[in-house]
Amino acid sequence: MTTKKTSGRSHGFRHKSRSIMTKNAPRGVSFLLREYHEGDRALVIIDPRQHKGLPHRRYHGKVGIINQVGRRSVTLDIKLGNKSKTLITRFDHIKPFGV
Repeated sequence: MTTKKTSGRSHGFRHKSRSIMTKNAPRGVSFLLREYHEGDRALVIIDPRQHKGLPHRRYHGKVGIINQVGRRSVTLDIKLGNKSKTLITRFDHIKPFGV
C-alpha cells in the first residue's frame, strides 16, 4: 500500500498574507505625525515593512476604538465575532478611520 501523494507544498503565514499586505509606494513619516486620542476609531492596516508590533492577519481591515495611546504604540478594542479583543500595536499598522 502506498501513501497518498501530496498536492503541493504547504505555505505558511508570509505566503498567505503577502497578497493583502503588498504596497508599491515607499512609506513616508506622516503616520508618525498623526495624533490619536482615546475614543477615536482607527483602522488596522498591516504594514509588512515593520515587523515590530505586527498584529495577527485576522485583524487586517478591522476597525477598533482607541483605548490607550503610548509613545510608540496604541491599544485598541476590536469586536471580533461576539467577543471584544484588546490589540496592542504600533502606529505603523493603524490609520484613522474615515480619512
